[in-house]
Amino acid sequence: MKSTIPITKLIRNFIIKIILITVILGIISGVIFRFLLPDEYFDTFPFLLIIFPVVSSLTHIQLLKASEKSSARFNIVFMLSFLLKLAVYLAISATIISLEQDHKAVSVIILLLFYLVYTIFDVKKILDDMKKLNAGKMS
Repeated sequence: MKSTIPITKLIRNFIIKIILITVILGIISGVIFRFLLPDEYFDTFPFLLIIFPVVSSLTHIQLLKASEKSSARFNIVFMLSFLLKLAVYLAISATIISLEQDHKAVSVIILLLFYLVYTIFDVKKILDDMKKLNAGKMS
């Protein structure tokens, strides 16, 4: 039986929330870099505000689409997306750290914090969305 909750609604909700999180992180980071650590701002920082939500959104959409097919398919896509995200974030981290020689410590801290924030949000949202989708299938 198909879910009563359309996946497009879940995707739209996810994108709105991830944009909100990104704006909040941007504002907090802007205040910190402007007033507390002005000498620690690094040029590749705005790139992080783009890549983290884009990667999260793409993987979330793929997970929702996989969940429509079967739970086995969802599990495979979940593990592959986790591996892919780690590889992408590792490549980005290595690139930024090599480019930002003068700001290695701050860039590593920002990368770690962004990874934690977006990963926690991703996992919570996919669990919530799966509950919603499965509740629709049960009724």
